[in-house]
Amino acid sequence: MKKIFLYIIIPIIVPAIIFAQEKNIYNGSLFDTTETVFGLSQVPDPVLVDSLNPRSQLWLPLTEIVGLNLALGAFNRYVTDSEFAKISWETIGDNFKSGFGWDADKFSTNMFEHPFHGSIYYNLARSNGYNYWESMAMTAFGSWQWEFFMENEPPAYNDWIQTSLGGSMLGEMFYRMSSYIIDESATGAERTWRELGTIFNPGRLFNRLIHGRTARYTSALLYEKEPRTGILTLGTNNVAEGTDFEAGTSNLMFTFEYTYGRPFIKKRRKPFDLFRLNIGINFWEQDFIGFVYAYGLMAGKNYTFRKKHKFLLGIFHHFDYLSNNVYQVGASSIGGGAIYKFPKVRDVELLTSMHVNVILMGGVNSIYATEYKYAPLDSARNYNMGMGMSGKFEAFLSMDIGNLYIGYLLYWLHTMQGAPGDEFIGIIKPRLRIYLSRYFDLGFEYLLYYRRGVYKDFQDIDWQNNEQRLFLAYKF
Repeated sequence: MKKIFLYIIIPIIVPAIIFAQEKNIYNGSLFDTTETVFGLSQVPDPVLVDSLNPRSQLWLPLTEIVGLNLALGAFNRYVTDSEFAKISWETIGDNFKSGFGWDADKFSTNMFEHPFHGSIYYNLARSNGYNYWESMAMTAFGSWQWEFFMENEPPAYNDWIQTSLGGSMLGEMFYRMSSYIIDESATGAERTWRELGTIFNPGRLFNRLIHGRTARYTSALLYEKEPRTGILTLGTNNVAEGTDFEAGTSNLMFTFEYTYGRPFIKKRRKPFDLFRLNIGINFWEQDFIGFVYAYGLMAGKNYTFRKKHKFLLGIFHHFDYLSNNVYQVGASSIGGGAIYKFPKVRDVELLTSMHVNVILMGGVNSIYATEYKYAPLDSARNYNMGMGMSGKFEAFLSMDIGNLYIGYLLYWLHTMQGAPGDEFIGIIKPRLRIYLSRYFDLGFEYLLYYRRGVYKDFQDIDWQNNEQRLFLAYKF
């Protein structure tokens, strides 16, 4: 419980409360469909930024990344007495001889904790003045150094990919989100809470401390900010096998949904000047992190057709993590996507998005996975890992009385380590929210999960399950 409090409650809920105190004019849509509802972008003066936040020399972020690895390695070795942390020059040499393989860590470690760890590497570089691509390269270096030098187990493909790519994605999101919390014109208790509110981004907080920025006072605009909006919800959900509403596991769930940027403003696009992040936290029977849905624009361009039809075409990075008592799905993917806004008809607005992606690393729980031990570690997982494809479709319909969202997710994963075969997963999730007031909604969400497993050595499977959720939403 202490670990949950330190790593989840404070990093997610405390910043969410701070975000919620800064209200925007909100129209109930998840994307900017009026182009003015979220306000204006704030772009700092580059000369001013260079004078107050100069770019550090390369040795500093690299030293910080290596130092983080050494400190964490020492903690694992001497505090928790973890077997994998008992390293020597001999184990390092063995790692270089064996090269990359796979590991046998649990699902949450490989699919969520490694990307979060990567976000710390990323922000140690990003908060020292390096851009998205440079920080991603240093994240990959940090992960490589950990895999070869800090464990006595063979380096893992899945760890390096998840930490480098997933970490960079979450890292840039966290960097931009923390820019909204930081206010160097604030003083006293407000300043203290704002600085502590960036705890979900420990790499940046560390550099703010050592550079003396947590105590610096200035009213200058130093950090880029795009318009954003969010939703906090609290309610109950029920996850059941099959399509029965009654036979399931009920649970209290908190969610934090955050949308950053405007998709239909014509400008020179930067990585992650548009992204969506949705996190679900369970408090009773289910896995604590229920889901993380996230995607962000890596590169793109806006188009307008006949003045009313607006498109954004681009390359998007996606991160998906779903875990409950019935199924587990994780994927880090990159692909092409399009967001389209239909012309407004009276008070009705419709926005759609569609994505087709390559899964660079993914995982799906399987009853057959335990039959395949990973020989170098003589252990087994309860999920298969591999690569594949994914597709996403979303539709947002906004009306006077509320809004309707329909999402469809499709995954194909070809097993590279685990039970040989292919996993096909489809998830449809309609959600209805009724406006109660300017800031509060009452909502219902339904999720239908379908999976077909086609295996080389085992009987094929067909599974279905459903989830229902009733919640109260607060919009900010």
